[in-house]
Amino acid sequence: MRFDNIWIAGTGGTLGTFEPVADAVADGSYSAEAAESTGMISYSRSDSAPPEMAVTAGRQAVKEAQERGARIDSDTVLLHSHGHFQGIDLWPAACYIAGQLLGPELDSMPVTVNAWSNGSLAALDVAAATLTARPGVPSALITLADRFAPPTNRWYTSPGMVFGDGAAAGVVTRDAGRLRLRSLVSRTDTVLEGLSRGAEPFRTAPEGQPDMRRRTREFLASGEVSLKGVHTRTADCTRAVVGRALDEAGITADEVDWFLTPFVGRTLHRESFLRPLGITPRNSVLELGLTIGHLGPCDQMYGLDHLLRNDLLKSGDRILVLGTGMGFTFSAAVLTADGV
Repeated sequence: MRFDNIWIAGTGGTLGTFEPVADAVADGSYSAEAAESTGMISYSRSDSAPPEMAVTAGRQAVKEAQERGARIDSDTVLLHSHGHFQGIDLWPAACYIAGQLLGPELDSMPVTVNAWSNGSLAALDVAAATLTARPGVPSALITLADRFAPPTNRWYTSPGMVFGDGAAAGVVTRDAGRLRLRSLVSRTDTVLEGLSRGAEPFRTAPEGQPDMRRRTREFLASGEVSLKGVHTRTADCTRAVVGRALDEAGITADEVDWFLTPFVGRTLHRESFLRPLGITPRNSVLELGLTIGHLGPCDQMYGLDHLLRNDLLKSGDRILVLGTGMGFTFSAAVLTADGV
């Protein structure tokens, strides 16, 4: 969908301590071969619960947006996204975060946007649609946070990446801001949903730490889709959302100044994003991702915050943002740096 008056007015982000990947190789937690393939240098490890990190990032985004005149009050919509445990079972983390950032009584409903690693663009999509459809809503505050502490195995939960801990936030408004949303397109291939389900039966309670790699092996062993078929389908969906997003924004791939993708290793970045699209980005955040790891749903919003916080954008720069998540969902957005 094309957008004409949706802006990101403020952003925020927070990480834990940077831990060298070489230490994990030395103690046997991560193989030297995997480390060489991913090119991972370090990862972010935090002792804070994800909602605490979300509040930290959210305060940064709110402060910046308010300094630029954004209205953030009891009518603001809070959208929280995560893919992993938030510190307490059977608990509405979104309401806690909203209470910390927006106040004790709200004329809106905090909600969780669960799109796994595609949470940044899913939440931005919901925020943009809400502001477009509801003129009485002045702004939307997006928070995203995850922590991959034991018993989660941050090294081998998903091939080709190392998981890191962190949070990001963004305030979405109308009329003015730092980044202008030009288009956002999504597509879902539900055939690939089984990659993260495998042959698992439905249960009445959580099983503890799931073996995601076993589930993928079970799905491929079922014969429904071959590994080559998985690659073909994901490449097709990636090209489809990027092509539509660029068309709706009225630009070509050659006019993109910055390319933001999930924070994955070098090999997965090349094979999942660059090769299917046939592009050589002018600028990317690949090197950033190799130092902090995959932050669940946070990667894209954290990447935008990184560009803004470090003054890496020039006025008018065009940013292509790509998101993917289990399910299997694909999103692409085009933003322009019209307010930096």
